[in-house]
Amino acid sequence: MNRIKAFLITAAVGLGANLVWANGGHFAVDDASIMPGANCGVETWVSRVRSTNIATVNPQCNFTGGSEWALPLVYDLDSSELAYMGLGYKTVWLDSARGPALAFDTGFLYDRQNREFDNFYINIPASLQVLENVTMHLNAGVRHDRVPRDTYATWGLAATVKTVNGPLLIMEYADDDQHDPLVGIGARFRIGATHWTLDLGAARETGPGENIFTIGLNIPQFF
Repeated sequence: MNRIKAFLITAAVGLGANLVWANGGHFAVDDASIMPGANCGVETWVSRVRSTNIATVNPQCNFTGGSEWALPLVYDLDSSELAYMGLGYKTVWLDSARGPALAFDTGFLYDRQNREFDNFYINIPASLQVLENVTMHLNAGVRHDRVPRDTYATWGLAATVKTVNGPLLIMEYADDDQHDPLVGIGARFRIGATHWTLDLGAARETGPGENIFTIGLNIPQFF
């Protein structure tokens, strides 16, 4: 896989404070929550950036109630190959129904073609419900890219807005001190009476001017 395509895949799976998965789906800025204990779920999405098409399957489990593990698999649909595998761990430090919530999130990706671990990150998400239907999310963290041997700070800000009878709206901004900012919007639709949700999102990596379009299906809990 050439470096240009590797960059496009990384852009498609997310250039935010949390590299691959956030806020219950494909978004770049994470919230300070985990799934209920003794439960498993899966998030799936397909992204298109330029002429590159990427599919991600992200199974997650909370075995003990206090932490959540994730194993994202990133597929390059154009070459029909598994491009990246990952591992993520997340735990909630402070939980509150309406007040501030704080979590800790860490993980990495493994580049299968180059056979190297890359994109190690630590992210601290904080969430605060500021209005009855509006919650703000702030991320701060650090990421290490092994190939250029560079370590840099990451941050992000997002708002989720609950509409009366419509979807959950998500607006986000993510940046670091190495790349240009990423701005995105999205909508999350609940599917019938189930816990399943459908995500639609669009983001723009402002430096190269790359647009990222995503559709996702999330099953937040099996049990």
